[in-house]
Amino acid sequence: MMRRVAYALGDIASRMLPKAHRQWGDAMIAEIGHADADRAALGFAIGCVVAALRARVCDGETRFSAGLWSIALLTAFFAVLRFQCAVNGVPVLLGAPDGMEEALLQHGASRSLIASYQAGRPFVILCFLALGCAELLAAWFLSRRDYRRFLGAWFAAFSVAVVAVAIQLSIVWSAPGLPSEFHALLMQAIAVPTLLAWPQTRHDDARRMQ
Repeated sequence: MMRRVAYALGDIASRMLPKAHRQWGDAMIAEIGHADADRAALGFAIGCVVAALRARVCDGETRFSAGLWSIALLTAFFAVLRFQCAVNGVPVLLGAPDGMEEALLQHGASRSLIASYQAGRPFVILCFLALGCAELLAAWFLSRRDYRRFLGAWFAAFSVAVVAVAIQLSIVWSAPGLPSEFHALLMQAIAVPTLLAWPQTRHDDARRMQ
C-alpha cells in the first residue's frame, strides 16, 4: 500500500515539474522502484513532491503565467464592478434616488446643469456596460495569451473610459468636491498594460539569458 502511494506521489511530482526539468520525473519514479523498503520509498516520494513544488515556484515561466492570471483576474473583477454600476443605474433611470444628482443640488447646481446631467445619465450607464464588456474580453484574451486581441480590447476599454470622463467633465466641470469614479477608470486603463509590460520584459530577458 505504501509503495502505491509512493508511486502516486512520484507521478504527481513528475507532473508538477517545469518543462525544463521533466526528465527528473522519470528518475524520481525509477528511484522509488529501487527503494529497499516501502517506508523509505514513501519518504523519498514526499521529498520529490517538495522538490517539484520548489522547482515550480522558482520557474520563470510559472511566475510569468501567475502574473498574467493575476492581472486577468483583477481585470475581470473590475469588469464585474462595471456591470454592477450599470445595473445600479437602471433603477435611477426609472425614478429611484440618485446620489450624484443630490450632490449636485447640494452644491447649488443650476437647473440647466441638472438637466444636462439627467440627459447624460443614460450614456454614462451605457459606458459602464461597454467598459465591463471590454474589460471582460481583455481578461479572457490575456488569460489565453492572445496579446493582439488583448491590446484591442484594452484600447476599447480605454476609449470608453475617455468618453465617460469627457461626459462627466462636460457636465460637472465647475462643481468641485463632487465624488467621481471616472478618473479612476483612466488610471486603471493605463496601469493594466503597464503591469503587463513589466513581467513581459523580465520574461523576455530571462529567456535570452537561457
